[in-house]
Amino acid sequence: MQAFLIHELVIAADVAEETREFYRGEIGGDPPETIAAASPDLQVRCGDGALKTIRDRINEELDARNSWLRMGVPCDLHWPFIVGTRP
Repeated sequence: MQAFLIHELVIAADVAEETREFYRGEIGGDPPETIAAASPDLQVRCGDGALKTIRDRINEELDARNSWLRMGVPCDLHWPFIVGTRP
């Protein structure tokens, strides 16, 4: 997965078009025409206020999703998600 920046949000997805669709469906409104890729080493603010790198947040989320899959719970491993916000 890669990270893409839309306004202040960093969203993880496989491709930019998935990021655009995720933004429309989950956040609402139209995303900007140009979506910038974000470096995996960029730090983002998480929901609990902590600062983590994009790489760490993506790995945490994928690990959690893999755990669900190992338990037999259906889960789309590559569904886009919000990584965090720019600090």
